[in-house]
Parts: sequence; structure tokens; C-alpha cells
Amino acid sequence: MTSSRMLLLAILAALLPAYGCQVISASITSPSDSISGTGKAIGGSSQAVSMSSGSGGDSDDKSKPSYERDLREYTASFVRAGAKPDQYKTGVTRIAASHGISNWEADSKTPDAIGAGLGSAQQSEAQARAFCSDQAFPASFTNEVMSAWKSAR
Repeated sequence: MTSSRMLLLAILAALLPAYGCQVISASITSPSDSISGTGKAIGGSSQAVSMSSGSGGDSDDKSKPSYERDLREYTASFVRAGAKPDQYKTGVTRIAASHGISNWEADSKTPDAIGAGLGSAQQSEAQARAFCSDQAFPASFTNEVMSAWKSAR
């Protein structure tokens, strides 16, 4: 990790808890990956996973707004960073679990939050559709995401 990335990560880690959230942004490569030239990120690293510091394990209605906010912010950060598509669902699963949601694909707030995140990241319609395609979302889920994307623009 370059010193500028480490400095940025340190600054983010120091400042963001004061705003009520914790953001972990890491793009980690193992030395063996760098030596072999593959440059693959360590599986399980996440890109800008945002979790509410006040979220509990309950999946009641009180956790929904923070779940939506966290997922919207994660989605926007993810697409802005140009992260690898295969890492996205891992981050969504972690955010959902932190809010007591075990099946995020079936949660009605998930596509709304993803669409809002794509909108806040200023993704074009083509980019938003490509994102959904990269994630292999079912057609009905993609339609809900796109509806929320249009509302967020």
C-alpha cells in the first residue's frame, strides 16, 4: 500500500467516527500477488464498506433507515472507486448482516438503496444497467434498482 493511501486511510479512520459512521476503505494486495504480477486484491477485502456505528442486530423498522443509508453510501463509493464487481455483494452482505438482515436479496429496501446509490454517484442509465448486469441481478430486481435510480437523479 502506498504511503499516500495509508495517509488517506488514517485520515478517514480518524475523522469519520466523529460523524457517526465508520468507513473502511482498503485495497490490499499481498506481497506474493505483487511479486507474481497478478495484483489481485485479497479476497474478503472490501471497498468503502460503510456501517452505522449505532446499528444494532435487530431487523426492526428502526434499523431500515440506517441500512438504506449505509447501502446507498456503500454503492456510491463502490462505483466511484471503480472496484471489482465481484466484491460488491460481499460488502452488501456485510452491511445487511450488521443490520440484522440475513437475506438482503429479498429485502424490499435493498434495490431502492442500490438505485439511490447509483444515482448519487451520478451514474448514467447505461452505467447503472451495466452495474446491475455485472452483479447478475434478476430482471425484477434490476427494474426496482432502475426505478430508484431514476428517482434519485
